[in-house]
Amino acid sequence: MSRFSETSTENSVTSIINYHRVNTSNIGDLICAPALWFPELAEVGREEILGFKRDESPSIEAVAAWKERLGNADLLIVGGGGLLEIDFFRRGLQFLAENRKSTSRFVLWGAGHNNWQVGDWRKLKQNLELANYGFDLVGVRDFGCGYEWVPCASCMAPDLDEPPEPLFDVVMYAHAGTISNSARAATLPAGMPMLDNSAPFEQVIPFLASGDLVLTDSFHGMYWATLMGRRVIAFPSSSKFYSMKHPVPLCDPGDWQRFEPLARRYPGALEECRASNRAFADKVLNLLHG
Repeated sequence: MSRFSETSTENSVTSIINYHRVNTSNIGDLICAPALWFPELAEVGREEILGFKRDESPSIEAVAAWKERLGNADLLIVGGGGLLEIDFFRRGLQFLAENRKSTSRFVLWGAGHNNWQVGDWRKLKQNLELANYGFDLVGVRDFGCGYEWVPCASCMAPDLDEPPEPLFDVVMYAHAGTISNSARAATLPAGMPMLDNSAPFEQVIPFLASGDLVLTDSFHGMYWATLMGRRVIAFPSSSKFYSMKHPVPLCDPGDWQRFEPLARRYPGALEECRASNRAFADKVLNLLHG
């Protein structure tokens, strides 16, 4: 049993749940859970953050069981993913805040703002408003937003270590939603290797590493490529692209060649992100047992 699974009371066991997006094909959402990357969290359950909704669960009984587990949990970890400042997840965050037991601890770990609207991506708001949720500990993947910077815990993946030399000058890593929208897909650069974010992690990481320059409209494509020392240019679809500790050029897809001279590498980014997550994991442990 891990340190996180044991309370300071000798004969009691702490119930811990990590909530993030589970019912999705987006590989970034699927593997952003801290519970996947820390041995101390190996026994922690991972659950769909929208599991209280009937359309997100296989049955009425499954919804009821989800709610019961929430009501019994001692520690709730929310994250990662673009869960903040977006209507799609607001109700889920409120449900957790309002229906957890009064003695539980509530932690936000590696989530970030994801404001989205039709129109000019340059006008999207980039702030965070978290006071109403009652978090006991907050770590957000957005840098300079008034909260502790704790980037997505997927940085702990050993797959990111020692990437091979790139095979191509440029590759394109696209959001599956872009590919499925013919009008948006038509705006993407062509004539280069391409992969979308419904591919498994074991395929995504070698693909990103294969490009010296990575073009992407995926947050995690931007993030993982940066951590492997690749140059990146991103095509923003929401505010989530704005607050990177290691920023990349942002532009419309048709402008990428003009912005290429601005793309740079961040050799220390991987260890910096991992150090932040290790330190935050210690804070979570202290919160639970303090």
